[in-house]
Amino acid sequence: MPAKPVLSDADKINYREKLEALCEESWITQGYKKTSVKYLCEKTAISVGTFYTLYPTKEALFLETIETIQQRLKEKFLAWNKEKQSKEGFAQSMKMLCREYDSKPFLYNVNTPDFQSFMSKLPEETLAEVKLDSIDFFRQAVCTAGLTLKIEESQAYGIFSALLATINTKETLSVTCNYFAVFDLMTDYLVAAIFDENQEDENERRQENDFSNP
Repeated sequence: MPAKPVLSDADKINYREKLEALCEESWITQGYKKTSVKYLCEKTAISVGTFYTLYPTKEALFLETIETIQQRLKEKFLAWNKEKQSKEGFAQSMKMLCREYDSKPFLYNVNTPDFQSFMSKLPEETLAEVKLDSIDFFRQAVCTAGLTLKIEESQAYGIFSALLATINTKETLSVTCNYFAVFDLMTDYLVAAIFDENQEDENERRQENDFSNP
């Protein structure tokens, strides 16, 4: 058996980044099962031996890719809420997250045969790692946005999880309506109903009252 290639740390980082980017692109266009190690190696201009120096299996690359995507979405979501810190900002970040999901079906449509095939190859202890929905993340997002819930946290989390889950019905709804317009409207109503007004909203409301009641 030929020895595996010896790679520098810089080479490993470079190849991993290229493989992750290609994996994400191929997962969207071809799916997990149709994305072979041979294809990934040809597109990245590396040998199969080099691939297995970096990843023990194809599934290890796919798992790392989905974790990277999820972390990127989390950071983007939190950064948006930290910058806006308002109910409107939280609503906008939910709309952004919905569209990111739509561009990467494997993030939400986990019941497809293709995704189930990927899941079946993962060790039991790592299965939970592919899930983005987390009440801890929701708690962090609310805190970062500087908002206060009117209802119990678990209930609010369930409501927003259910809202994002409607993307599974996009194809059906799009026959009779604009799915994203419906999602955006539901988001605006829910955010307004679930969160208390923050200080900025309260100040604006008081100013409006002052102007209307001289």
